Amino acid sequence: MILDEAYLLLRAAGRASNHAAFSTDYLGHSPRYYDYLRCSGAAPNLTALLKLAMKLTDLAHETTAELDESAAGKLAKRIMSQALKRCR
Repeated sequence: MILDEAYLLLRAAGRASNHAAFSTDYLGHSPRYYDYLRCSGAAPNLTALLKLAMKLTDLAHETTAELDESAAGKLAKRIMSQALKRCR
């Protein structure tokens, strides 16, 4: 799941310390939303995908050494693409 990639990237960069922080800060949902998606196999909703893509895009534009900017930018584009496919 693409959310797993995003979580691992953010966790490695020290931006999301756990699933609850990722769910609330990057997906805009309750602390257990990411866990629910992983356990149920459900797809994330459009709002969560868009919020995550925007946050990753913002991070890609920062000039911090702790986050691989190109990885964040590429992941943001893949997530946005996935979100746009849902709009069709």
